[in-house]
Amino acid sequence: MSVKQLWRWQGVNDKGQLEQDVVWADNRLALIITLQHQRIMPLRIKRMGVNAALWKEEQSAEIIHQLATLIHAGLTLSEGLELLAKQHPHRQWQALLRTLAHELEQGVPFSSALVSWPQVFPPLYQTMIRTGELTGKLAECCFELARQQKAQRQI
Repeated sequence: MSVKQLWRWQGVNDKGQLEQDVVWADNRLALIITLQHQRIMPLRIKRMGVNAALWKEEQSAEIIHQLATLIHAGLTLSEGLELLAKQHPHRQWQALLRTLAHELEQGVPFSSALVSWPQVFPPLYQTMIRTGELTGKLAECCFELARQQKAQRQI
């Protein structure tokens, strides 16, 4: 499993409009190929530093709790991730949440998508999410996971 890198890119889409974003990719070439598939001609690509301090357990648990609330309210998992990405203050979290949403849209189960991010979502998260997927009770499993993590931090 390769370690994803955070990239800032700027490019022109097939309508001649300038676009830019911050995304995770395996490497520069993988990013260029992804952009080309999206019909974007990259003009500028720069690798960004990753702030490992942002990958705190309380952040991950809060994301899972918010996601559970959105699912419970009727949003799809992908819609919930996109909404959380738009609202998150940190670009690397925004990029991660959009990456997860994209993987879901490609048919990858959420629990499988989390496997690529063990520094953010440890194995317990993956297992609880997988249980929710298998039982059809994803929101409940996410709520329980967030509750357990909060209780663990208070000990």
